[in-house]
Amino acid sequence: MKKSTTSALSFFKDLLPERLTSLRSRLILGNMIITFLAITGMGYYVYFRAQESNALLANQLENNVRSKAENDLFTTTKEQAALLDNFFASMRENVSTIGTIQGRMLSQESLLNSGLFWDAATSLSRLASGSWDNSNTEVASIFIPADVELTDALSSKLNVLKQTELTVPSILDSNPDIIAIYFGGTFRETIYYPNIDLAAIVPPDFDVTGRPWFVDAAPGNNPDKNIVWSTPYQDAALNGLVITTSTPVLNVEGEFQGVAAMDIQLNRITNIISNIKVGETGYAFLIDKDNRLIALPRAGYNDFGFTGEAVPLGEILDPATLTSMSPTLIDILNNLPESNNSILTVNLGGVDRFIISQQIPEVDYSLAIIVPTEELLTESAAVRAQIAEETRNTITVSILLVALILAVASFATLGIANRLTTPLKSLTGVANEIIHGNFDAKAEIENRDELGTLAETLNIMTSNFKSLVRSLEERVTERTSELKDELVRGEVRGKQFEAIAKVSQAISATQNLQDLLPQISNVVSEYFGFYHVGIFINDASNQYAVLGAANSPGGKRMLKRGHQLKIGEQGIVGYVTGTGNPRIALDVGEDVVFFNNPDLPETHSEMALPLKITGKIIGALDVQSTEPNAFSKEDVEVLSTLSDQISLAIENARLFDQTQKTLVEAEAIQRQYIRETWSRLPKEEKLTGYRYSIAGAIPLDENTELIESDENKNRQEISVPIILRGEKIGTLSVQVPKSEHVGTDQVDLIKAVAERVALSAENARLFEETTRRAERERIISDIAGKIGTSVRTESILQTTAQELSQILNGADILIKLDAQNKDNGDETR
Repeated sequence: MKKSTTSALSFFKDLLPERLTSLRSRLILGNMIITFLAITGMGYYVYFRAQESNALLANQLENNVRSKAENDLFTTTKEQAALLDNFFASMRENVSTIGTIQGRMLSQESLLNSGLFWDAATSLSRLASGSWDNSNTEVASIFIPADVELTDALSSKLNVLKQTELTVPSILDSNPDIIAIYFGGTFRETIYYPNIDLAAIVPPDFDVTGRPWFVDAAPGNNPDKNIVWSTPYQDAALNGLVITTSTPVLNVEGEFQGVAAMDIQLNRITNIISNIKVGETGYAFLIDKDNRLIALPRAGYNDFGFTGEAVPLGEILDPATLTSMSPTLIDILNNLPESNNSILTVNLGGVDRFIISQQIPEVDYSLAIIVPTEELLTESAAVRAQIAEETRNTITVSILLVALILAVASFATLGIANRLTTPLKSLTGVANEIIHGNFDAKAEIENRDELGTLAETLNIMTSNFKSLVRSLEERVTERTSELKDELVRGEVRGKQFEAIAKVSQAISATQNLQDLLPQISNVVSEYFGFYHVGIFINDASNQYAVLGAANSPGGKRMLKRGHQLKIGEQGIVGYVTGTGNPRIALDVGEDVVFFNNPDLPETHSEMALPLKITGKIIGALDVQSTEPNAFSKEDVEVLSTLSDQISLAIENARLFDQTQKTLVEAEAIQRQYIRETWSRLPKEEKLTGYRYSIAGAIPLDENTELIESDENKNRQEISVPIILRGEKIGTLSVQVPKSEHVGTDQVDLIKAVAERVALSAENARLFEETTRRAERERIISDIAGKIGTSVRTESILQTTAQELSQILNGADILIKLDAQNKDNGDETR
């Protein structure tokens, strides 16, 4: 510091000639030296303090960024693991439901074994190999080994279990990940959904009780009777990686009846794992408790040092057999249990990476996520670089500022010296400025001597002239300002009406409430100049006002976390939605409490207007401004009109959404009714269609075989589906000679005929159904009439049994009363 001072003194002395040793010169030199020393000392102090603060700030920021990255990684892993666990839990619920249904049905075997739904004795046939098989047209495939006889007990059991066709197909249809559902019984029988002609696939002596899924689920190996999961395996039918879940089936008495199982393909699981993205290149993989590979993206194969051909899905990652496995992967597999609750850092391929795993309790799998550390900590590096850049910029600006201050100090010192030595020069300069029309110029009155009196007189004269000129200028300025204010108000009013028009256009063009509300909030913010516009909608219970749309960044953060306010209690919006009255809050007095919102820190005034439909409050329009007292009477009037339009738009969108949902539900119910009715009709009528030829019309059933003659081989077939209200109920096939050209008009004619056939067939079916229902009601009415003529219990029971026997073609009718009536001998046969 002493050396710098000496250098500065020498510099300024060199600038001043030897003859400039007057008081004026010494004043200039002294002031400049003092200014230079003060600035230099302050600069050194600020520089070192800034360096220390920047280093501390950078370290704290890096720690915060790392902590946030780890928390995000924890959250992502838990969410993805929960998603996978929910998938397997739903599969467990499905197989448990099937096992429970089968157990309950077998507990009521005496009631359900009527043979009306399906009869094993007539529906099963013995193949040449000795095994038993059913028709390939049935929903499920049934197989019995060659050395098992179709006893009455087995037939009864099959008759009951065959009725699971009422529930199992719906489970298959609603769960595309389920490949097959099947049952293996203690008689070594197998029921398999869907029907794949099991007898043609398995050997005649196939024993289902020896399959691993049966053995593992049987009570002998499963005393707690839990759901059992197999190890993943590659499906022979090219369904990819598959896992089997099975459960023991027991009747009410706890007797073991067999095992229900499902084959589940894991393609969706592998897709979920492949789509997990963390950072730029982070990925996830899935293994079971034996380190069996279930899902791994291509990036994982590259990092771990093997290919998908060498280690396919379902293969155990064993270092003893996989010599190309990366040593780092071996360490990862060994340390994977430790990373279940913490984040480990490993070096993979020369890159430091975070690794975290999460257990999937349902199947005891482990989900692991690997991501390069630098991708999660890029924000810290960027901020360090920014701090360094800002520091360099600050130093540069400081140097320039020091030079500027020195220059200003030099000129100021020179001015003071001149002021002390040449007061008359100042008066002369003021007089010259007045001559040239500058009436703002004033002479400085430093002393009360003659020069001071002269300066005062000159200032009074200048002030009089200035007052006259200013009076004229103020009048012109007032007129100009009034015109500008009117123009501004006109422009604001035009923008407000344009905003109303924009909102009206959005309402007429958009029916979706999720798209409409953000458009409205953006339009109001843009044209009214409010930095935050939010639209709140009352929930179904009318307890909370829920934020439905917002335009500001803070409002979007509130929207993302589901911001809501208690109606009638919380904030201005709560007050408006509770009372139905508009409210304006200012950044003063009692209203200050409403502005303590960290998401909207710049709010200085707020207005909320109720959204009403036919007098009912459905929400609120909330606008906030950065300006205090920002809302005028015109704003309130325009926004009130706008809130009425928003209310109407919300109600219209809700009504439109409800109408669409009702229409879709009605169409779905109608299609389901048509599909179920027409799929049942061929079985009830034992008729699948008609064939018309020169010989006439021939009815078709399931056993009819269409003989292909030489003449038919020379014909081409045109098939058109018969569609009824969107559901296919049949096919209209037309055969014409192959040499004959079938034009578009002929095809259109066939399609038109198919449409008429669908309508006519539906009308005929409805007529037959109505006739059967009327006949059933007539029979019930006749029986009720005959029973009503009797007054004794015995006579009523006998009449009921006789009438039912006649209707059912002489069937045996047995009516039993409850146990407390047996003492009276009330039993009729």
